[in-house]
Amino acid sequence: MSTPPLYRLALTAFKDARERLDENLASVSHSAKALVSTMEAAYWVNALDLRLRKDDPSYNRLNGAGPELMWALRFVRNRAAHQLPLVVEATGGIRAPLTFPLSVSPIVIRWVSAATLPPADEGHESPKGEALYVKWIEGRSVLDVLEDVDRWLITEQSRPGSLLN
Repeated sequence: MSTPPLYRLALTAFKDARERLDENLASVSHSAKALVSTMEAAYWVNALDLRLRKDDPSYNRLNGAGPELMWALRFVRNRAAHQLPLVVEATGGIRAPLTFPLSVSPIVIRWVSAATLPPADEGHESPKGEALYVKWIEGRSVLDVLEDVDRWLITEQSRPGSLLN
């Protein structure tokens, strides 16, 4: 079976967003620019995950890191879309006040702490999503998380019966 066009579109859009994120970070480590590409990638992954959950009963029965990561990404995508917080931050680099001996860590764009996110709209709380965000995403490099997502999608593509293969 060939991958349906909407799945192919979502997979391609996710990979394109990741490439733009890599380009943005290569030229300037700016959290606002990184936020745009990061949330675009999260949007496409979320759309793909929701579609697979609707169209493939076997996908819903999968457990482990991949499905949990997808749920965690949905949590942060929902917060970014509905409460409009900055969900990534730049860490490292040179910061004031300077202390000596001086050591400079590279600038890394990381996911913010769940505690810094505004509360969900009433009726849209997701304790499971928040717990999985803390477990799989919080404080990690955006690039590392999206690499994990990419590995999960590759694994899903190779699963017999997957709608992605």
